[in-house]
Amino acid sequence: MAKIRHKHRGQVPPPMVPEEQYGPWKGMRPPHTHPSAVPADRYQRPRARNVPFRDVLSGFPSAIVFLVGVWLLVGQFLIDHPGTAAGISSVWNDVGVGALLVLLGSARAVVPFSTMWAGWLTLPLGGWLIAAPFVLGYQQNGDTAAAIGNDIVCGALVVVLTALSLGWTMRSRRP
Repeated sequence: MAKIRHKHRGQVPPPMVPEEQYGPWKGMRPPHTHPSAVPADRYQRPRARNVPFRDVLSGFPSAIVFLVGVWLLVGQFLIDHPGTAAGISSVWNDVGVGALLVLLGSARAVVPFSTMWAGWLTLPLGGWLIAAPFVLGYQQNGDTAAAIGNDIVCGALVVVLTALSLGWTMRSRRP
């Protein structure tokens, strides 16, 4: 068994647990030893990554933004969408914004500190969802109130949750 030299002093470090001196186990650690048997001054605790609770919490609102994007993609089958003044169906607005929210929300939920840019891109998308029924001129038919309300509520959720997530991220970045 090769002995590893201590880095700084050129000496062989003392074993973590007393070694057997006799018999077939000579020079080896006894099988019945446990780290609690090591004296406290010689025990080195494994280093765990310190993740404060607020760091984990800053990605949670973005996960809900991801779910709002999924709802916009699925909602086209559940809500009757009106046409717009331009003659296009408002479904395409919800599908486009929903797909972008799924991509940006998932990126921000997984690594919130590396993807601050995704949060800043998500804010205008939420604002667009709030303004889209009025800017695109959703045609007022019988059931269009559901589509207009869906876009406004989803947009408000995206704006509030993204602002909350960005605020938590920027606050936990401060020293």
